[in-house]
Amino acid sequence: MLKFISKHPVSVFLAFMLHIAIVGAFSINWNSKEVIKVSSQGEQDNQPPQHVKQIAQLEPMKTFTVDASQVQAQLSKLKEQQEAKRYEQKMLAAKTDQERERLKELQKKQEIERAKADKAKQQAEEQKRKAEAERKKTEEAKRLALVEKKKADEERKKAEQAKKAALDAEKQSKAAKEKAALAEKQRLEEEKKKKVLEKELAKKAEEKKALEKAAIEAQRQKEQQEAAAALQRQLDEEAAELRAAQKRKQMLSLRESYISSITAKVKDNWRTPARISPDAQCDLKITQSPGGNITSVKVLNCNKEATKQFKEAAEKAVYRAEPLPAPPVKELFEREITFEFKP
Repeated sequence: MLKFISKHPVSVFLAFMLHIAIVGAFSINWNSKEVIKVSSQGEQDNQPPQHVKQIAQLEPMKTFTVDASQVQAQLSKLKEQQEAKRYEQKMLAAKTDQERERLKELQKKQEIERAKADKAKQQAEEQKRKAEAERKKTEEAKRLALVEKKKADEERKKAEQAKKAALDAEKQSKAAKEKAALAEKQRLEEEKKKKVLEKELAKKAEEKKALEKAAIEAQRQKEQQEAAAALQRQLDEEAAELRAAQKRKQMLSLRESYISSITAKVKDNWRTPARISPDAQCDLKITQSPGGNITSVKVLNCNKEATKQFKEAAEKAVYRAEPLPAPPVKELFEREITFEFKP
């Protein structure tokens, strides 16, 4: 039953709703062309019916008419639909029974086929076991044959090795005699060479002693020369550093004098504008050519007392100082010079 409901949910739902509609229709007391009137609470009848009294206590309702023939037609239609549904259910149940019988037959056939397959499988496994036994028997026969062949090969190899060992022993005996004779000859030659070599070694040892003595003397002289050269280099380096320090000090003094001369000339050309604070101060960055001609002037790092008027007056003072003083030496020339300017 549950399987049928899950397979045809829409049909089952419609049948269920149809039964509810039929039960509801038969539960109503129908009268042919009966008109039910609902009077309001204010009407005064002498003896109203019992159902009118009950309805009169409710809120006023609209009047409606029910045609019995229409109801009968509707019931007939519902009954036909119900019969159709019953027929459909009966056919569906018959079809379900047929399907169930067909499934039983199919399961029976499958069980027969499965039994056949199991039997065939058992026969195949039996044949496989027999074949495996035959294969093992054949392999064992092959193994035994190989063992016998290996034994025969080993016996043959042993015979060949014994024969070869006898020949080798004879050859070794002959070779040993020849070797002994050759060794004696070589021993005599080695002794002769050894005596000559000992004389040469003694001579070379004396020469080596003389060379070592000369090398020690040469090494001593070389170390003395290197020590003297190192001392001289140290003295030269110290002298060079001293000269460089003196030159740096001299150049620094000359540069300060050079910058002071430029500052003094700019101050000589300063024209004090009105309302300039004596505490005003700016850094002036001057770009010049080798001839002292000014190419640009920039006012930098001014304090809060430096007004716009002060900055403009400082720039004018620089341009009035053109050409700027030349450096005492060419090395001190700087294309860009920055110095502190106060009024």
